[in-house]
Amino acid sequence: KGGLILNPATNLMGVGDLWISRDQIATLDMERESYGMIPPGNMEGVTVIDATGKLVVPGFIDLHVHLREPGFAEKETIESGSEAAARGGFTTICCMPNTSPAIDSTEVLDYISWKVAKNNGIRVLPVAAMSLGQEGEKLAPLDEMAGYSGPWSRMLGKGICGISEDGKSLADARLALDAMKKAKELSLPVFSHAEDPALPGSALGEALMMARDIRLAQEAGCRLHFCHVSTAEGVELIREARKQGLPVTGETAPHYFTLTEQDGKGNPDFKMNPPLRTEKDREAIIEGLKDGTLSAIATDHAPHTREDKAGGYESAANGIVGLETSFPLGYTHLVEKGRLELMELVGRMTRGPAEILGIPTGDLSPGRVADVVVMDVEQPFQVDREQFASKGRNTPFEGWSLFGKALFTIVEGRIVWQAPEGNGLIREGEENR
Repeated sequence: KGGLILNPATNLMGVGDLWISRDQIATLDMERESYGMIPPGNMEGVTVIDATGKLVVPGFIDLHVHLREPGFAEKETIESGSEAAARGGFTTICCMPNTSPAIDSTEVLDYISWKVAKNNGIRVLPVAAMSLGQEGEKLAPLDEMAGYSGPWSRMLGKGICGISEDGKSLADARLALDAMKKAKELSLPVFSHAEDPALPGSALGEALMMARDIRLAQEAGCRLHFCHVSTAEGVELIREARKQGLPVTGETAPHYFTLTEQDGKGNPDFKMNPPLRTEKDREAIIEGLKDGTLSAIATDHAPHTREDKAGGYESAANGIVGLETSFPLGYTHLVEKGRLELMELVGRMTRGPAEILGIPTGDLSPGRVADVVVMDVEQPFQVDREQFASKGRNTPFEGWSLFGKALFTIVEGRIVWQAPEGNGLIREGEENR
C-alpha cells in the first residue's frame, strides 16, 4: 500500500497499491489509473504492508548461483543459499552444475528436488552440465534431464533451465557444437563461461573463447548467454553479435562494476574468476548495462569456507558471495551515482533474466505470478558478513555502507522473508480503503 511501484516489463512507475490474490497479481491501483480486478471494499482478512516511501518491484532473478549441493554442504546448502536469496530480494535463482556429482543426471535432479521441496519457497532452477561429469569427453544425457519433472517444471515446462560447463569452457569445439545443437533442439539456452584454457584468467582468453562460442552458436542456431562478462572486448563482442541479429545475451556481476584490479590487492576476498579488470573494463561494463548489451546482472554467488580463503592469495579459492549485496550495490553505485536509471537497474535484475529463461516472472502486471519485493532505499545499512544467511563469509564489501535493503520478499503471494525493520509495516486488514 502506497509504495513506489516499478515494473520494467511495462515501463510503469508510480505511487500506488498492489493487490495480490492467492499466487497472482490481482490489481495495480495507481494514482490516476487502475489495472486488473476492482479492489475489494471489505478489507477483512487482507494482509496489508504499508510501503509508503518504499520501493515495490518484481522479485529479482539470478541466473548464476552456486548452491554447492550435492557434495559441498560445508560451503553452502540449498537451504542456506535460498535463505540468502530471500534476504537479497531474489525469488528465482539458477543453480550451476559444478557440484559433486555434477548436475549431469536425473538422479542428481532427484536430490535437488528433494532439497528444494524443503527450502523456504525460493524458486530454484537447475542448470545442467554440458558434458558427463564436466569432464569434457561425452555429452551429458540432456534429453533425459530436459524431460525431468521437478518442482520447477510447472513454470519452466522442462527439467532444466539451461546447460553449461560452468567454471570452464568446453575445450573440445566439436563437443561444444554438438551440445549447442542439442540445446537448440531442446529450446534451452547455453550458459558460457568463456575462458581459453591455455590463457586462464586473462582478458584475451575471455575474448577468444567468446568469439569461438558466438561462431559455434551461429552454426548451431542456439541461444547463447555469456556468464560474468568482465572485459570491454567481451561487451563489444556481444554488442556486435546482437547487431547481426544473433540470439546472444550477456550478464555481469556487481563486483565488475564496483571494483577494479587495483582494489584489495593480495586479499583473498577479492579473488574471483574472471578476476577483477581495469578501470576501462569497468566503465565498459557499466556502458553495456546502460545500453542493454548486458541484459542481466547476476551474482556468481560462490560461497567458500574460511579455510578455502586462508593461506594466502595464490592458494585461495576463487569466488565471492553476492546474493545479499547485489541490488544494494547496484542501487548505491549505479543509480545513486547517476550511471543507470532505477528502471534500468531493476530491469536488469527482473525482466532481462526472465526473458533469457523464458519464464513468466519479473512482471507486476495483473495475472502474473506474484513475486514481489519491497525495498528500503532511504535508510543505509552496513554490510556485515557475520549476519549473512549464506554460509559463505567471503565478500570484498565488508563494512560498506549501502542503500537498498529488502524488507519483504514474496514468492507466489507468500511472504518468505521479512526483515526486522518490516515488523511495524504489516497489519491485518483496515476499516476501509
